[in-house]
Amino acid sequence: MSALPEKVLIVRLGAIGDVANALVVAAAMKREDPAPEIGWVVHELARPLVDGHPCVDRVHFWKRGGGVSAFRRLVAELRAEAYGLAIDLQRIAKSALLARLSGSPRVLGFDRARSKELSWLLSTERIVPADRRAHMVVQYMEFVRHLGLRATEPEHLLPTASVAGQRADALVRELGGSPILLNLGASKPANRWVDGRFGELALRAAERFSAPVCLIGGPDDRRLFPRDIAAIQGSDVRDLVGETSLVELWELERRARLFVGLDTGPMHLAAAVGLTCVILFGAADPRRTGPWGERHRIARVGAPCAPCNKRDCRMPRHECMEDLPVELVLAEMEAALGGVAASAGEVAG
Repeated sequence: MSALPEKVLIVRLGAIGDVANALVVAAAMKREDPAPEIGWVVHELARPLVDGHPCVDRVHFWKRGGGVSAFRRLVAELRAEAYGLAIDLQRIAKSALLARLSGSPRVLGFDRARSKELSWLLSTERIVPADRRAHMVVQYMEFVRHLGLRATEPEHLLPTASVAGQRADALVRELGGSPILLNLGASKPANRWVDGRFGELALRAAERFSAPVCLIGGPDDRRLFPRDIAAIQGSDVRDLVGETSLVELWELERRARLFVGLDTGPMHLAAAVGLTCVILFGAADPRRTGPWGERHRIARVGAPCAPCNKRDCRMPRHECMEDLPVELVLAEMEAALGGVAASAGEVAG
């Protein structure tokens, strides 16, 4: 058995993709020793990822905008649990402060070089410095090794939702088979494709591949990408933009044939449930935030300023995404589905 204390607290508030990837730490702990109780502090948007998770025993919810009173209640709740170890996987001031105020005698965080907002000052111990450009799953697994647990391969687990799964099954039956999912949005503007390209891609994919095609995304994507939405109206492409909850999304991804999208939370969920991905990259670095696994495909063009890792493009023209053609993405989709290899792209790993 491991030397873990009876109770361990993990602080990773958001975002969706980050929480999905950070869950490999909880999975590694439970695989080593199922006895210790694992608590998790999370924001509302990512809460479905930890509610009912097989490796998370206690969920502490921090609602945004709750003010000082909500923060105090949360700290009191954490202290009442008497955690023996608190792990800050977010490396910002508020996550580090929560880990420290939990009352745990041990507060483990990132090394100074990889910490933000002086969060390293609130840790009592830190993992050793390593490559900040490594994939975030690799960086999270450094915590596993620091704790002396066996350095096994990362294991992605997400809760199984029976009702959402039944809805996904019904949709797949209605579609006539496992769909290709095209996800419109990305929280960072610099990661987004040109409005209208996904609509064109969806129409051409519906003609080329023997699988139903669905356009997916969040409610805001209907406003952000009107040309994409308009392009598929009256076609065989199914419009599901804004129509699925987070749980329904990953249950649909469990049953899908391929995921095509950008560097965003739904991409990480797709990779976590084992779905092959074709991801368009520009400003972000796929080595660090790409889909986890070796089977995925990356579509990108050689813009001299990329990857810049900026939230917004600061160049006169957003060429890393504007110059990314539909034909290149179609070729990567064909390669991912078992067709001829696409020489213009690359394999993620």
